[in-house]
Amino acid sequence: MAAATDLIESLHLVEPESYATRGYPHEEWARLREAAPVERFEPEGWPPFWAITRHADIVQISKNPQSFLNADGINFEPLRSALDRENADMQMRTIIEMDNPDHRKYRAVASKFFTPRSLSRWDDTIEQMAIKLVDALGEEGEADWVTDVASQHPLSIICRILGAPEEDEPFVLKTTNEIFGRDDPEFQRPGMNARESVMAAAMDFGGYFAKILADRRETPRDDLVSLFANAQVDGAPMNEIDTMGYCLVMFIAGHETTRGGITGGMKALLDNPDQLAKWQTDPGGYTKSGVEEILRYVTPVNTMARTVAEDVEIGGRQMKAGDRLIMYYASANRDADVFEAPDEFRVDRNPNPHLAFGIGEHFCLGAHLARKSQQALFREFVSRVESVEQTGPDERTASNLVPGLKHLPIRYRLRARSA
Repeated sequence: MAAATDLIESLHLVEPESYATRGYPHEEWARLREAAPVERFEPEGWPPFWAITRHADIVQISKNPQSFLNADGINFEPLRSALDRENADMQMRTIIEMDNPDHRKYRAVASKFFTPRSLSRWDDTIEQMAIKLVDALGEEGEADWVTDVASQHPLSIICRILGAPEEDEPFVLKTTNEIFGRDDPEFQRPGMNARESVMAAAMDFGGYFAKILADRRETPRDDLVSLFANAQVDGAPMNEIDTMGYCLVMFIAGHETTRGGITGGMKALLDNPDQLAKWQTDPGGYTKSGVEEILRYVTPVNTMARTVAEDVEIGGRQMKAGDRLIMYYASANRDADVFEAPDEFRVDRNPNPHLAFGIGEHFCLGAHLARKSQQALFREFVSRVESVEQTGPDERTASNLVPGLKHLPIRYRLRARSA
């Protein structure tokens, strides 16, 4: 059997620029799933890590949070960035980076808000936002699907739910792009390196929401920021940093990942026009399975890192306490042991046990909202599009965490909406 290091170039698994230029390394993941599904790598300039590429192993790890910890961070960063993070004066903690018992306590703050029953009150609002956005495209024309559509739809929804004014959406979009696209030069502030840029963006984000939080403590409203501002954990108010972390994580669940799904979904439909045609035969009927297939095929959140809490065996390999591992959800979602013809995009795929939202205790809190958002937009667009084509090269964000497309130029023709 060939050594894993002979099968692939390990930097392709972690280097943000590699994702920008090469996209997801599906061919290399396939080799690893076949020959070395749990394998240790030591890429130059990066900490050693175990690559977890098989669906079953990721499920096992995710369902054992006591053995695989989040507190050391879910991002996998080069050695220089890790040192910067350790030396940072302030750490903004989110529920994604908490282990139990804190994780359960803090997750409970918002869990009832995000149940399907609770979110149903937003159905009409989300649908009207989708209609308005597609209407704004006009009967025909050209657009950048990412900046003109995919970024705007989830941003408007999450700002409305959080309680941020509509006129502040451009600021929120710019700031979150700078935070989550930290490794991409396009999203870094002029004259700053990646660390300086993301710290400045985080300060601006914190200052902005600090004002809104203060207002909601004085005059609570029916929005998510009011819930965070007045929440208690263990009988005491949440501290300011954890409260701010909650606001930030909402943009991960509610904007960045949903944008990635909407963008990647359009790319999948452009590359598979037969599947778009099938969806159009029954826009309502195929919307649910179509969006689930987009989530599987695209997998907006590519990775999550964990730290091994105790010596443990996974996939026949022995890991030591303190080891770092990376779960590759995008690889798991192409696992032939789970999915028939996994590299094919099928809008009627069923069953579809994908891991795009994770699994276990850290299953994405915003999953129901992300599904609603994408279903509303694709149902509206697919039911009205007469033609759509890509007009130029697409561009991908330099990131190993959320390496979605940042530009996707299209030309389209739409029919008027049926009454």
